[in-house]
Amino acid sequence: MREFLIEGLASFGIATAGVADGPALRAHLEAHQADIVILDIGLPGEDGYAIAADLRQVRPHLGIIMLTARDQTDDRVQGLDAGADLYFSKPVDLRELASAIGSLQRRLALSRPEPSPARWRLDGLRSSLVTPSGVAVALTDNELRFLTPLLDQPGEVVDREALSQALEHIHDIYAMRRMETMLSRLRAKVQKASPGEPLPVRARHGRGYAFLSEAEGPVPDQA
Repeated sequence: MREFLIEGLASFGIATAGVADGPALRAHLEAHQADIVILDIGLPGEDGYAIAADLRQVRPHLGIIMLTARDQTDDRVQGLDAGADLYFSKPVDLRELASAIGSLQRRLALSRPEPSPARWRLDGLRSSLVTPSGVAVALTDNELRFLTPLLDQPGEVVDREALSQALEHIHDIYAMRRMETMLSRLRAKVQKASPGEPLPVRARHGRGYAFLSEAEGPVPDQA
């Protein structure tokens, strides 16, 4: 039956892989992307009900179709209660199964949450700036103090006086020069660590600085 489904569904343009039991299925799902699993009930070791319940728990957006020789109402109810989206009894018409797979895949695509865009974030525990690609750039204490109010208010101008206070500097011309020098060094540090991700801090003449990219606030400084 497994080989029949693999060959038959391929003729409908559905890429399918077959495994023999629950452990092999879990190993396959760890290594490969899958939208839908077709499960029998009578499997060695764990039965299909137990596997379906476990998959529904750990992979809530995975489609599950049960295909089995058990065609009693109680079997169908148990399969659906275990987490199956659809339940078919053998023998099954491949055209009907392929159509059901397509319909389920479209429904899952509509309900699946959109991935969140990658963002810049601060890790206060490790005193680092994490780029959208995941590169961690080590920060000095002053660099962390400088970036924190900027990432707390992405897109907003943080005035120079507020930044001086964050750095515990007296707000004068020398503090501004030190801030500009520190920012220049920080840009170079980020550029060296991740060349394709320039630090999106922009000066606003006579006002302060703004972080002009989506950002997450700092990770709480706790274990």
